[in-house]
Amino acid sequence: MLRLRFAAALLLLVPAAAAACGGDDDAPAGDAGASATVSEADARRTEVAQGLEQPVAPDRPMPTPTPLPDGLPVLQVVAPGGTAYTPTRDEFKALPATTLKIGGKEYTGVTLAAVAAKAGAPAGSTATIQGTRMDNLRYGAIRYPLAEVGETTLLVLNEAGYLDLVSSSIPQEQWLHTLTGIAFQ
Repeated sequence: MLRLRFAAALLLLVPAAAAACGGDDDAPAGDAGASATVSEADARRTEVAQGLEQPVAPDRPMPTPTPLPDGLPVLQVVAPGGTAYTPTRDEFKALPATTLKIGGKEYTGVTLAAVAAKAGAPAGSTATIQGTRMDNLRYGAIRYPLAEVGETTLLVLNEAGYLDLVSSSIPQEQWLHTLTGIAFQ
């Protein structure tokens, strides 16, 4: 009995499926060479899917942040174990300053190693630093072993009260400005 019902259901589905698929005889005579219209966005999605390339976001300059008020943290630093260090501008200025000459220009700021020590990060940590790329087109993040970049990377306080990253060991195209956070792992 169950087999008979199954066979009957199949017989009913076949004509319905054929009608849903349609045929060329449904098209008006004037549209013989017409093809479906695809939006530009759908065409781009198809191109990306077929080429297996990554979609590219349009580059638009990021807005300039308003100056950071006194008393607010200039940075959030997280060390292993979840310990957070969030210095204000005055607390950051109280850290030992270092001057480095990079590409013929002098920069004065606090080394990444000093910030790591203040946050309680172990010397063997890896630093992940987040901020805005120097081309100001999008956010960026870089990751380096602290032992390789700690003494040669400075966090420099800019005129708006935010921190910029400069380094003699990190390529200049990876430098960041308006830093938002550092995580040591």
